[in-house]
Amino acid sequence: MRRSRRASNHSSRLRLEGGHRRRARQRFSPCPALPPRTPAPTPPTEAEVEELRRENAQLRQVLTGRPVVDQARGILMAVGACGPERAWEVLVSASQRTNIKLRRVAELVVAGTTGGQVPRPVAAQLRRSLERLPHT
Repeated sequence: MRRSRRASNHSSRLRLEGGHRRRARQRFSPCPALPPRTPAPTPPTEAEVEELRRENAQLRQVLTGRPVVDQARGILMAVGACGPERAWEVLVSASQRTNIKLRRVAELVVAGTTGGQVPRPVAAQLRRSLERLPHT
């Protein structure tokens, strides 16, 4: 009985029992080492905050205009018998040549299918863009 007590008291050392060398269980510290502290991040400058606000507003505007642009692409794909890339190119070309934002051109295309009027310069440019671009 003494031997087992003595063995448990010296469990962190190597011991010989029965002629074989055996590693005893190692004791672990109850608290693991803490990772080194990293310095607290510096707060953003006013210019950085303003830049992030502008970027956020642009992203929101893109997200609200995306469904309309996709609808317009679908309409152009059906009317012009073209693929999605060609429909996108038609919208971009009409937007650039009429100097109207792409989202607004898309809104006009969608409105034209629901009874609204597409302005003649935009309609003419869309027609020319469909004819001019190669078929895909």
